[in-house]
Parts: sequence; C-alpha cells; structure tokens
Amino acid sequence: MSALDASVIALGPADKLRNSIRILLVDDHVVFRAGLRALLEKQRDLVVVGEAGTGDEGVARAYLTRPDVVLMDLAMPGGGGLEATRRIVALGIGARVLVLTAVAQERQLLDALEAGASGFVEKAGPVEDLTRAIRTVTEGRLFLGADAATLVVLQRYWKEGQTQDEKAAADRLNARERQVLALVALGYTSKEIGRKLSVSPKTVDEDRARLMDRLGLRHRPELVRFALRTGLLVSEADVRSIDSGGGTRGGSGGRKGGKRPRKWEEGGRGEGAIPS
Repeated sequence: MSALDASVIALGPADKLRNSIRILLVDDHVVFRAGLRALLEKQRDLVVVGEAGTGDEGVARAYLTRPDVVLMDLAMPGGGGLEATRRIVALGIGARVLVLTAVAQERQLLDALEAGASGFVEKAGPVEDLTRAIRTVTEGRLFLGADAATLVVLQRYWKEGQTQDEKAAADRLNARERQVLALVALGYTSKEIGRKLSVSPKTVDEDRARLMDRLGLRHRPELVRFALRTGLLVSEADVRSIDSGGGTRGGSGGRKGGKRPRKWEEGGRGEGAIPS
C-alpha cells in the first residue's frame, strides 16, 4: 500500500456520499485532521472523502476523489497550500478551495484569493462558521471570513496598492454597475442577481459583459481583486439587506425601503467601511 493509499479512509454509507457535500482535508497535522473529520461528519450533508498531509498529496488526492470543497492549510510541506491551491484550481474539476488559517495574515489571504481560493475561515473559530463557509463556497460564492470586519481589513490592506487607473475606473461606475460587480465577485448567478435587483437575468448578463469589457477584465478572480482594491466588495450582510429591503428598481438602483450600501451609490467612493 502506498503512502497516498494509506490516507484513504472508509467513506461511510453510499446514500450519504451521493447526497452530501464531498470534502477533502489537506493539513499536515494528523490530530487536527482527525478532530475536524469527526466534527464535520456530524453534519448530515457533509462527508469527508479523503485526507492529505502535504500540498503535493493534496493535489493528487483532489484529482482522485473529485471533492466539492478542499479545506486547505497554507503552511505545509510538499509545495505548500498556496501552490496546491493553484494546482487544484487548474485541474478544472470544480473543487472549491477554502483556506484554513490559524493567524489571519492579510497578504497571505489575498495571495490565496489570487491563487483561486473561494474564501477562508479561522481554525480557532466556531464549527458553525466552518460549516457555513463550506456551504457558501459550494454554492459558488466567496466566504471572506465570518464577519464584515475581516472584509474591511482586507480591503484597506489591498487598497494601499490601488493604482490611479483603478481608482478612476471605480469612480466612473454607476450604481447598477457597482451592484453587479459586487454580486458577481461574490459568486451570485445572473438569475440570483436579477432577482435581487428586480431585473431580468438577460439584463444582468448584458450589464456584466459591458462591465468586464469596460474594466478590461476577463475572469472572476480579476473582478474580485478589482472589487477589493477599490473598496466595492460588500459583505453578505449587505446582500441580505437588499433582500429585506425589496431589491432595486430598474436602472436607477432605487431601493424599496432599507438603506443601500453607500459604496453602491453612483459616484460614491468605496472606503472599505461596511455599513451597519
């Protein structure tokens, strides 16, 4: 039996495997992986399909098991978690990488996002944050920490490198473009965005294509980077406030009740502050 085969562990009942979110654990601490597996498999919709102790092994295991979510430690031997994240994303198997971090270092987390990670969660946080993060990224959305404060720190950190061209491009965006940019960056589909903004999915597709062309961007990670650097990315709390407020009307972005995030106002400046 090879070292890689040795990390394969029984998957459990077949019906649970078919209907659950498939998770791969990549961390070099065996005891931590064992505890994490035990916690995750108490959830009815989560199943651990494999484990790995190095970055290289994580890539190989991802290719073999085709997980929905990879829980990835960054500080590991064998290429490290950052390089493993790039390689797993490049496999094109649809796996979402969720970074596990002991200490939230802004540069490291931003590098992980650029490598294609779908978000991050603190190891010392409650289990509820981890399971919510797993379900969020499985739906194709970003998970940038359990609270809005982390997003504020990230945006302020990254804005230090913002260029004048990026600032000018952000200032030229109208309210609808700011809304579409933030929601696309977070991973919402055209149908979901249309429902939130009270427009058709076709209109959202047209807005997104025009926005990407206008900004000279081609891929979602580039859009995430632009939104962070310009302070236009919003928290999930802001997104929920759209739903509770009834969405927007037409192209003007007027809200029915509630208060729209200030950074979405036409001509407004994203200062990295998340409205309360």
